[in-house]
Amino acid sequence: MSSVDLIEFLPPKHPAQRVGEAFKADLIRAQRSIIGRAFPNAGAFCLRVLDDLKLAITVPKELFDRPVSDVADLDFGDLSDMFRNLVKAAGIPDSASQLHAQNLSRRAQLLRAFEDPDAVLQWATRKVTRIIGDLPKTAADIEVGRNPGDVLDPYLLAATQALLCEGDFRQAIGATVSHKALMILEGLMGHLHEEVVGRMRGNVKNPEPRAENSELFDFQFNPFPGVDVVQPPAEAGRPLRLHQVKSKTGTLNSSGGMRLAEQMRQLRMAYPGAELYSHSLVGNTLRGHRSMGGMLRVEPALIIMVGDASFKVLTGSGNGAELLVRIYQAAFELAAAETGYSVETMTTTIFEKFKERAEEAGEGYIEAVVHQSTRGEAANLDSRTYVGRRART
Repeated sequence: MSSVDLIEFLPPKHPAQRVGEAFKADLIRAQRSIIGRAFPNAGAFCLRVLDDLKLAITVPKELFDRPVSDVADLDFGDLSDMFRNLVKAAGIPDSASQLHAQNLSRRAQLLRAFEDPDAVLQWATRKVTRIIGDLPKTAADIEVGRNPGDVLDPYLLAATQALLCEGDFRQAIGATVSHKALMILEGLMGHLHEEVVGRMRGNVKNPEPRAENSELFDFQFNPFPGVDVVQPPAEAGRPLRLHQVKSKTGTLNSSGGMRLAEQMRQLRMAYPGAELYSHSLVGNTLRGHRSMGGMLRVEPALIIMVGDASFKVLTGSGNGAELLVRIYQAAFELAAAETGYSVETMTTTIFEKFKERAEEAGEGYIEAVVHQSTRGEAANLDSRTYVGRRART
């Protein structure tokens, strides 16, 4: 095995060198994408940002003598100030300098986060656009979920109308549409976090194994069961880092946490010296983490982090949370423009359907929902007559 086939900063006989060739190549590329290796100095980084936005602006010479982190790791406000000074010095009018500075700052954070920002943005936008297709558009979309038993709760709707919407049924429908949409988007975020963080500089998204093999360890086909993101060493003396990523501390229940901890325990034995992490990205305290105690009892070496601490480890930047929101902001804006989805428009359409149904039945809006949510074929309402997918004797 030649040196070009080896993961850097790990011994040739380290167990991680035994993973499949395609995955190993991804790990090697991730190491080379680290911001300090991709750009020799802050000046080169600024030149790339300006070139990406087709702006012919001179970069101050002193930036070529400073490390790339001096610019790449600034927060959005400081980046905006820096780029505003650059564009003003280039003679761009004040009326346009603010817009240029903001666009350059957004691009700088995307470039800090990703080796190929446009490819990641394209992927994220497609993902979001597909999910928008699942957002409520018709009355049927809020009347019943994917589970046939998940029907619209008329009593909660009545509470929403009376307590939150000043008795306005149309507003209650709008609140219900928004709630349904938010639940769908909340489900989306967990999948986005795993994929997008896995595509950041220095990281590799652990591919999902086939369901039947998801928990079986195998160096070639499933070398990191339970892991979302693999982080090869960024420099000599750094360990291999294995990360499990969730949106919030409550996302992982007790049994799920215990199962994850057991998987991490097995990985510690398979990859001696590796650091094992469980992250909750959104949060500012571990207080209330439902599964942390049980996880640490199973695997004491597991490092559990939340919020800014997680982002610093996962992105190598003090502004990791901003880096993640930057790609989401861009993807959400592009997807919204592409689909034209509007809660207000959908609320009007859905309300008119409820109104029409109530008028046809000669009853009130809530009564119509009560009947729709509780009346059905008699045989399907009683276990003694219900057949469904079961064969009755």
